[in-house]
Amino acid sequence: MNLRVLLVETAAEDAAFLRDALAEIADGRFWDTWMPIETVHAATLAEACTAAANDLFDVILLNCDLPDSRGIETFRRIHGAAAHIPIVLLIAPGEWSLALKMIREGAQDFLVRGEIDCAPLAHAIRASLERHRLITATRAASVVDSLTGLPNRGGFFAFADRDRRLADRLGRRLLIVIAEPKNLGELSLAFGDQRRDLALVEAADRLRAIAGSIDVVARIGEQRFAIAVLETGAESLEQAWIRIHAAAEAHRIAVGRAIFDAHRPVSLETLLEQAELTLAPQAPARA
Repeated sequence: MNLRVLLVETAAEDAAFLRDALAEIADGRFWDTWMPIETVHAATLAEACTAAANDLFDVILLNCDLPDSRGIETFRRIHGAAAHIPIVLLIAPGEWSLALKMIREGAQDFLVRGEIDCAPLAHAIRASLERHRLITATRAASVVDSLTGLPNRGGFFAFADRDRRLADRLGRRLLIVIAEPKNLGELSLAFGDQRRDLALVEAADRLRAIAGSIDVVARIGEQRFAIAVLETGAESLEQAWIRIHAAAEAHRIAVGRAIFDAHRPVSLETLLEQAELTLAPQAPARA
């Protein structure tokens, strides 16, 4: 079976280099089993959307700066036209924050133009295919909590673990916050489960508002929530923790936290356990 790649790249020299790299991957020892690669090239957004709509592809390699579209809107339009196909972004140096935003919106991975070689390209394609299959399977098994509309525990592990791997790869830190509304048990005893459920919905809405636009917010237990915050240049994790803690306390939500450091990598499950140890109604508002 052929691996069919849609290469969306305007620069003829870069397109030729990538086609040669894909041919070398097909001929080399970059896969566990040999797999021929068939590449279709599109130089514009219009060509790419037409190809994706009328043909079958396994993965899209996408440079978002095209003659008829630029930046994140290029990704959104391609992703909207071919949400079933994993997308690997080809970004300019220094654009990792933009790439992260696109990954939040559905891209699977990114490579920096000018630093692409056969091995990382093969790895990115293979990992993107595997993650896309995992996310598709997870979604099919339902990753949404029916009460709050947030991702459930399975959804959190799918998306937050992706961020943990990104943090490890980029040498960044990742903040994991767990949160519980206070006095839910007393509320349930006094007013019944319906009032408790309403409090959980209100807590979910408040946590959505507290979290950043690219943070992962989920309900991971009966009365427990989690937030994953990947460090960016806009705000340090210490600042993010102080902001989240203060806002949560104002809404009577207890929070605990753990920080993933790429120099001392641990699993997402371990991070949640560490965060649970710091969960206390009167936890100090500092990182």
